Amino acid sequence: MIKRLRQFFIWSLVYLSMAVVYGQSNFTIVGTSEKINEGDSLFLAYKDDGQFILKSTTAKNKKFSFSGSVTKPVKAYISRNENPNYASIISESIEVYLEPGIIKINSPDTLTGAIVSGTALNDTLQLLQYELEDLIKRRADIKDLDLFTKEERNDTALVNRNKRELEEIFYRIIDRQLAFSKRHPNSYVSLDILFSSSRINTYIEQVALVYDQLAESLKQTTQGNVIQERISKKRQVVPGMKAIDFSMVDNTGEVVSLSAFHGRYVLLDFWASWCIPCREEHPNLIHTYQKFKDKGFTILSVSIDTDKASWMNAISKDNLLWSQVSDLMGDKSVVYLGYGITSIPSNFLIDPQGQVIAKDLKGEALTAELLKIFPVE
Repeated sequence: MIKRLRQFFIWSLVYLSMAVVYGQSNFTIVGTSEKINEGDSLFLAYKDDGQFILKSTTAKNKKFSFSGSVTKPVKAYISRNENPNYASIISESIEVYLEPGIIKINSPDTLTGAIVSGTALNDTLQLLQYELEDLIKRRADIKDLDLFTKEERNDTALVNRNKRELEEIFYRIIDRQLAFSKRHPNSYVSLDILFSSSRINTYIEQVALVYDQLAESLKQTTQGNVIQERISKKRQVVPGMKAIDFSMVDNTGEVVSLSAFHGRYVLLDFWASWCIPCREEHPNLIHTYQKFKDKGFTILSVSIDTDKASWMNAISKDNLLWSQVSDLMGDKSVVYLGYGITSIPSNFLIDPQGQVIAKDLKGEALTAELLKIFPVE
């Protein structure tokens, strides 16, 4: 089960593109759910050869089924009563791999707690689900921030506690997934895990270690090539290297250079107006900026927006107080490419001599690093 994932996140990870093509092959999904309601709608969503496919069916006598064909193994999601085309948040769904054969889904509940079996990839996926079961249960017991009432959103302590707990579980799940991948180097499930976790800047070295042990046939897939590219890019600028100087126009029309901040500690921050995690991190950055700005610390934010109005509106709405620059070239920006950015938010902490001393710090981790530099008196 995936707990309240945002729609954009689901579709960014929804398929596994393999190099092994076995022609058009048929799959059948047969589901039984003890607590599913008569007439409940079930949706099967996936991508095959770049085409988004959405199938729907109706539960009858506690059963449902799907059938179709794919040109390669494809990761898909089944959701209940929430059409992925319209739902901004999916509250109940399960993962399945579409591959030749009969895929069986059995649940003592609705979709919650479903066991998927019947084909090789789904059997392996189920082994992973067993290993994650306790963490998934803990995550389900924590109320999602998107479902908070107005009063709950105003409770800062509650919001921060839930954020911390959900973030801790998220990273523990990634840790277990990578350990699973290391033990299953010949599985497409492991390839999918590495593809997803290679998006996370702070995990790239762990991903690289597991990727090195991956079966050569999996490395040669489209996904495998992307993972290798991400590893290479994220290693372009690392702690111990000199920061790459650049000049760019800021939100007031003035040209700003990174070298102009020489003599101060600078957090070089990459973000965009459309990046939800970036925007959620802004309150932390504001707090950090205000706490350390008089001690020799500042922030230089580089937006990878392409629309100036959206960029300017986000700066105003989020009350950002430090230098904001952008060439409005998106991920084609020379600075974005030069720093090897593959996902945002991303940042680099640069010392007064222009050397990178840390990267991808946020929240408490950023504060802790700065307290090493600027001890509390």
